[in-house]
Amino acid sequence: MRVTTMLPDMQYDMQQSQQNLATALQQVSTGLRVNQPSDDPSASANMVKSQAESANVDQYTKNVSTLVSQMQTADSAISSVVTELNSAITDGTAGASGTDTAAQRQGIATQVAGILTTVVAQANSTYSGSYIFGGSETSSPPFVAASTTYTSASTTLVPTTTTLTPGSVTTIGDATTGQTWSYTAGASNTVGDLVTAINAAASSGKISSNITASASTGQLSITTGSSTEGIAVTSNDAALGSMSATAGTSVANAYAYVGNSDVNSVQVGDSMTVATNVPGSTLFTSGTNVIGSLSKLITALQSGTTSDISTATTAVSTASSNLDEQRIPLDNTITQLDSQESYLSQETITLTSQQTALVGISTATAATNLSQAELDNEAVLAAAAKVMPQTLLDYLK
Repeated sequence: MRVTTMLPDMQYDMQQSQQNLATALQQVSTGLRVNQPSDDPSASANMVKSQAESANVDQYTKNVSTLVSQMQTADSAISSVVTELNSAITDGTAGASGTDTAAQRQGIATQVAGILTTVVAQANSTYSGSYIFGGSETSSPPFVAASTTYTSASTTLVPTTTTLTPGSVTTIGDATTGQTWSYTAGASNTVGDLVTAINAAASSGKISSNITASASTGQLSITTGSSTEGIAVTSNDAALGSMSATAGTSVANAYAYVGNSDVNSVQVGDSMTVATNVPGSTLFTSGTNVIGSLSKLITALQSGTTSDISTATTAVSTASSNLDEQRIPLDNTITQLDSQESYLSQETITLTSQQTALVGISTATAATNLSQAELDNEAVLAAAAKVMPQTLLDYLK
């Protein structure tokens, strides 16, 4: 008689039962039907794709949140400037009436000078430690007080042959015209090349024709040649050292832009990118020149005729209207971002639901599975208790 043992099959059944019970327990504790790829390879693959989409949505949401706050800060600053300009218009209108004494006009000029200081402070607004109106130059104030003369910090320059650092940028902000001009050093460019480029820019009208540059004293010197016209100069070239305003050359009520015209952008959706900034040159110095018009109004109030004051006041009014128009695209972007934020919030909910459907399990189903696994395991153990103690003699009976 041939005896066949049932032990291998029984051991397999016990192992399978224990595994099913462990899986059911894990489902109950985690709330997930798929806890490892082998549980459902297809669902696991789709889950990876869905989680990648969620990561993108999370990043877009963070970008939108940051941008909305930053742009609201920018919009608030512009709104404050418009309010200040309206006050200046009121002051200028009073000064142009012809009924004020010279002393009273001086008092009004002082008030407008205070307005100018406030406007510059708003133009130098920051968000999270970064200047928001400097283009891509966010680490330093984009608007600085203007002077007639700037010199480099270095005192060891060889006037024409000192090699500049490739890629370094030297910028001249012209308070009179509101223009900004920059020179980027190329390979083997020298201080002499920079001097030539500055003088050529002045000759061609890219900056004021009164601006000249020289390096004859061992330092790079840039000057306007006029006590009433101001410039601001910056450079990140180690060969030059920082450019500093010469003591005693400041121009009252004159500020120049030393940022750049870069417009940065950030992705806030799979196919949606928005601009993150408006350069200060576009807002405050280009065209009608907000800062320049206030400066001219101050001068007119201090020493001009009523006609001069009226003309300067009109210029401030035009600048205010144009600045208000600049807010429209900014406000539209804020509205667009608010809408995108709502969309991304709904997308997060949709993806979460999708992921739950792919790998999740309801509490009731998990409990049912556990109960069934426990019953099956008890049955297998009961069967094993009857089979496993049997010996060869039991089979021969």
